[in-house]
Amino acid sequence: MRDSDSIVNSSDQPTALRREGGITLSSLRAFAAVAEAKSVSGAARLLGVSQPSVSIQLAALEQACGVLLFRRKPQFVLTEVGQELFVRARLILSRVSEFEASALELRDVSRGRLSIGLSTPHVAMPLIAGFTARYPAVSITTKIGNTTTLLDDIARCRIDIGMMTLTGPVAPFACTLIAAPRLAVCLPSDDPMAARPAVRASELAGRAFILREEGSLTRQVLEAAFIAEGLTLNVRLVLGSREAMKEAVAARLGLGALFEGEAGHDTRLAIVPFVSLPCSTGVYAVSLKESLEIPAVRAFVDHIPAGP
Repeated sequence: MRDSDSIVNSSDQPTALRREGGITLSSLRAFAAVAEAKSVSGAARLLGVSQPSVSIQLAALEQACGVLLFRRKPQFVLTEVGQELFVRARLILSRVSEFEASALELRDVSRGRLSIGLSTPHVAMPLIAGFTARYPAVSITTKIGNTTTLLDDIARCRIDIGMMTLTGPVAPFACTLIAAPRLAVCLPSDDPMAARPAVRASELAGRAFILREEGSLTRQVLEAAFIAEGLTLNVRLVLGSREAMKEAVAARLGLGALFEGEAGHDTRLAIVPFVSLPCSTGVYAVSLKESLEIPAVRAFVDHIPAGP
């Protein structure tokens, strides 16, 4: 064996080595290269680094694993443990290569992926349509949820962006205002109050209401409007979606609440805004601040028109 193929302190190393430091990708790459080239000099040529660098990385890996990975004479041959770990090292390195390829793809906004959660389809869909028209190769997935579940999904990186109604920006997220709709009461189109330009919570005292589920900002703002006037909501039903609430109102089970623009063109229903609400609301695009470094996320946020 040539001197250039010697490993630092390799000739006198005991079978069991003292564990020092941790396992790094550099040491795994050096290990795999030596196994393929059967020499340090060959591994150095494969990796485009110096022979001492490969020797140091391999010695560090053996110390971290606590075993010898190679028999050194007359050439580098994997030990039984080394053969088993070589298979695992190649698997790890292949996964890293896949990750690097994916990262390079994500840097190209025209070919990226974007997961979007939304509680306001009437606001979100036109934005998504405009974005896909500009970036047709971006793969988009969507998820419906309420404000609470979407914020949790963003925090846990289940989605990249959430479009939802908030009473204001929420720390520590990045929040971009899209629209500022008012809360409105939803009632049958022939209800005596249907022609009113606006209504106060006090004028609806005693009327039965269909509430949204816990976590819905629509419900939170409605409850706050009644509490602000010292009133108690008369709750008949609690339903888990806006569409279910609208159907219940159309069936005359009670009144509902939604934000302007959410009723669509349902002629069975009338929408009358509330006045003197205790808090203002807005539809926001929400993401983790660090997610703005992902090109597709940044491109989507930049696609939002300035101002509500």
